[in-house]
Amino acid sequence: MRTTGQLFRWGLTCLLLAPLSFMAAWALAAPAPFLWAALALIVLGGALNAAAIVRGVRGVRGVQSGGVQSGGGRSRGGRPPLDGMSSSSWANSQGPTTQGGWAGSAEDELPRQRILFPDDGPASPPTRPSRRRVGLSAAAALLGFIAFGAYTLAIEQPLVIAQGQLTLDEVYGLWGTASRAGFTISLTIWVLLSLAVVIGVAALALFASPLADRLLITRRMLAAACIAGSVIVVASTFPSFSMGISLPDEMPFSAGGTLGPGGYLFTLSGFGLSAAAILLTVPSWSRRPR
Repeated sequence: MRTTGQLFRWGLTCLLLAPLSFMAAWALAAPAPFLWAALALIVLGGALNAAAIVRGVRGVRGVQSGGVQSGGGRSRGGRPPLDGMSSSSWANSQGPTTQGGWAGSAEDELPRQRILFPDDGPASPPTRPSRRRVGLSAAAALLGFIAFGAYTLAIEQPLVIAQGQLTLDEVYGLWGTASRAGFTISLTIWVLLSLAVVIGVAALALFASPLADRLLITRRMLAAACIAGSVIVVASTFPSFSMGISLPDEMPFSAGGTLGPGGYLFTLSGFGLSAAAILLTVPSWSRRPR
């Protein structure tokens, strides 16, 4: 059974994913599936948030009446268990109780919930070596991701614009010097900035401090790498746009700045990485202990 906080986090997750579907519909020129997905996410997110509100209101009424039903069980001494924690675990973590119930102050009657980055159990945070392995592996994968993006920009997209009627050398030969130089500069800047992002991910993985060990657990380290990948894809818009507005005009036939299969996959991966970062950080994947 999901708790109030978990329902709210899943509702928030759906609402955060909906704008990604809208942007994907615009960027990939495929509105129908992504717009329907966005609509479904909005409806589902609203329903989950409504369920969380109803559940929370019932919990508050139970507190006021002196006995709360939470997840099918009454808490110890009328005190509601912390959302996501069993009543026995909550009671053991508190101070002494009186014979009549919990010996706490009135201001502590309502439990405090952690919406983002919840501690979903007593397990200790992953060790530093685990964070390093995940971070460095993600950095290596991002290097391959950059290489794939550079291929789609410098090789695939010009051939797609040429519609198979020209070779790559012929395409670059027809391209005006000023326009080609502008694209080359923007592509070089994108590659350098992308490499800086990858270095940042590796630095986070190698950063040695107790605070980093506490905050950058494996799940968050992976989410940071996903965000980095999404940033790389978004930044590639600039060299792609530079080519799209200049190269088609140089063709001896009617052409447009469309994406090839690789470019489509590269762009779609950016939205997928953003969605993965949301799914790794916002919702709670564990069920309430019984």
